[in-house]
Amino acid sequence: MDHSRTNLSTWLVCGCCLLFVGCHPKHKNDSIDVSQDRENKQNISYVSPDSGSLKHIQVERSSLRSLPFVIDASGQLQANANVVSRISSPLSGKVKEVHATIGEHVKAGQILASVTSQEVGALITDFFKAETELESDLSRDLLEIDYEVEQEQAELELSEKQYERTRLLVEEKISSRAELERLRTVLDKHKLTVAALEKKRVRLKEVTENKKRLGRSSLEQKLTLLGVAKSTVESILNKKDVVNTIPIRSPQSGFVLERNVNVGELVDPAKILFVVDDIDNLWLIADVFEQDVESVSKGQLVEFTVDSFPKERFTGALDFVAGTINPETRTLAIRATVTNPHLKLKPKMFARLKIFTGNETVLAVPKGAIQDAGSKKVVYVQVAPGKFQERPVKLGDEASGFIHVKEGLKEGELIATKGAFSLRSQILKQSR
Repeated sequence: MDHSRTNLSTWLVCGCCLLFVGCHPKHKNDSIDVSQDRENKQNISYVSPDSGSLKHIQVERSSLRSLPFVIDASGQLQANANVVSRISSPLSGKVKEVHATIGEHVKAGQILASVTSQEVGALITDFFKAETELESDLSRDLLEIDYEVEQEQAELELSEKQYERTRLLVEEKISSRAELERLRTVLDKHKLTVAALEKKRVRLKEVTENKKRLGRSSLEQKLTLLGVAKSTVESILNKKDVVNTIPIRSPQSGFVLERNVNVGELVDPAKILFVVDDIDNLWLIADVFEQDVESVSKGQLVEFTVDSFPKERFTGALDFVAGTINPETRTLAIRATVTNPHLKLKPKMFARLKIFTGNETVLAVPKGAIQDAGSKKVVYVQVAPGKFQERPVKLGDEASGFIHVKEGLKEGELIATKGAFSLRSQILKQSR
């Protein structure tokens, strides 16, 4: 009897439990189911069609796009080393005058400074000394020749008289013809000697004048190379002035970028006095990170801005890409030559640049579709109407408002391009 009551009670309890379970209400469509997702380690957000937040969510199919990729970098403008002149004094000396200042525009041949040098004075003095010695030697040699000519002239006159007297004697048959011929030979010899001495005299003068001319030409070349004007050289040679000051001239037109000298300073050829550059063309020097090396090559277009003119865009083209990576910074040096027609750009200016590496067809999504989820980047993929899955993705470069998705997304999947932030908020609420 007791056992029968016990069994009956048990069955009654089980039946009530089954009835209670069968009568439990089902989940509504707008409820959030997270238990199964947690088991599957997925974050899924449900949005009811009647929910106001659904109106702010727009979806778009992920697709392949041809994007103009760029590499961002920072750099600095520098003087174009191919058109820059570093000017020094050709001789050691003392600065007498300085005529140029930093930032001044100078013309080719313009005097920047003047230097007093004992070397140039000694150069001119040595020339005049050598010229005087030549003239002195010529005078001495001419005196010797004149003395020899006088002697030969006397011998010639005597020979002529002897020859004429002997000729008369031969006609009278007093003297022999053999004697006449001998005297004729002596006479001819003296005539040839006198003629030779006259030629020697002329030749000696010609040689001396030629040496003087060569010496003057050599001095002119040396002084011209030292920057002395042609008119000054002519004055030195004509007036026999000894000048010990040379001008320091600019070899090209451009701006004075550096001035490293003052009046009274001692200088030598190793010291750079001025740096003059034609800034119509400048170099833009920059570094790109190691991961971007494969995308960079010569000829690519570069666009950059400078702080002085933030609203203007300047352009150039890469003409140098280094062959090795800097081991300390893990970057690659690049260079672009940029034109500067209005001379707005200056050396040492900081620049922010974009290197246009060309178009590439990749899977890309709008920038607004990407959200931050801790240390990850995610997109929200629509798996059913009102149902979105949070999907971690690996991203590449950004271009024209789109971001390259390398991993985590397939072509054709529907993603939230607007309202992704509200989906992220719902995911965070589910995880609490």
